[in-house]
Amino acid sequence: MYPLKDYVPATLRRPFIFMGTSLDRNLFFQILINPAPGYRVIRHVLLWGTALTLIYLGFEYIARTIPDPLAQRRYSILSTLLFGGLTMLAYVSITWLTRQFVLLRFRLGLFMGSLFLIHVAISALVRWHFLVFTRSLTLSNLPSIYARNADHIARLSFWQVPFDSIIVGLFSFSLLYNYLLYAVGFKVFKDLFVLKIRQEKLEKENLQLEFNFLKAQVNPHFLFNTLNNIYSFSIQSPDKVPHTILKLADLMRYSLYETETEFVPLAKEIMFLDSYVQLQRIRHEEDTQLSYTVEGQPGTLIIPPFLLIVFVENAFKHGLQASTLAGWVRIRLTIDNQQLLFVVENKVPPSRSATMGGGYWPQKHAQTVESFLRQPVSTPDPRGGG
Repeated sequence: MYPLKDYVPATLRRPFIFMGTSLDRNLFFQILINPAPGYRVIRHVLLWGTALTLIYLGFEYIARTIPDPLAQRRYSILSTLLFGGLTMLAYVSITWLTRQFVLLRFRLGLFMGSLFLIHVAISALVRWHFLVFTRSLTLSNLPSIYARNADHIARLSFWQVPFDSIIVGLFSFSLLYNYLLYAVGFKVFKDLFVLKIRQEKLEKENLQLEFNFLKAQVNPHFLFNTLNNIYSFSIQSPDKVPHTILKLADLMRYSLYETETEFVPLAKEIMFLDSYVQLQRIRHEEDTQLSYTVEGQPGTLIIPPFLLIVFVENAFKHGLQASTLAGWVRIRLTIDNQQLLFVVENKVPPSRSATMGGGYWPQKHAQTVESFLRQPVSTPDPRGGG
């Protein structure tokens, strides 16, 4: 049983779906992942607007110990610009390192070593900010933490700075790393999300390529078979050739011009099978047992093109053409509650053993259908049928 879908015109086909969400129409996901310049500007404005606001509020809270309100605002603005710039610089560096040494190729040693060098640089710049502020703004116009730690910071050597509790704990972690982690976390989440979406799209495109490859093989395979039939008619029954050529034209018109989409109306696929079976009726003797029935209405249901013809071709090849005695083929197609039941049976020539391997088509077709539809599809008997 194969589950069918309702027919939808190509212009209304569903967009890319990820975890049940249409990403093409979701504004949040477009802002999050769309590489277009407009969306990138919006994304960075939201990211850094939020980060700078939080940094400013943090320094504004620290500045409450400054008696002069104007000095409070000046300190908050200057500190926000300095630490905001440091956060952006560290963000660019860390996101590049994360992409190079974590997402694209995992090199933990290089990644951790680079992070430590960034920490050393940031600690040195934080100490530099402390010294410059105490000299240019004077301690009376700075928060009380500067006056309490001025002598201690001034005596630190370069190699002590990255491990000092005041530099690292009070300034780096409290006023910089918290917001840096927010920005980097957002970036890493976005990159992982984009990689996941690309993986989903690549898997879908790969399955589509497999199915297109199968269709490209079906067309010449079917054409050569039918041309061989016409050649046989021209020798055995010349009067059947004109009607056969017309039927072939109908079949080729469908296979060349109406099967370029991912799905086709089931009604057209059934008409294609009808024409093919009629060709086989013309070719084979009247006493050949050929049963072909269709039950149910296709309505607006759709199906991948050339999904059924390979099984039918295989049945005629092994059920009629391979037998010197009277052969038989039975084809039954039933549509019930958006489920398609397709049964193809054929006579097996006595000379063929039950373990004899079949041709390429049945196995390849079953494998491709299973991966493309993600539905369990049984591999047909190698001697014919499905």
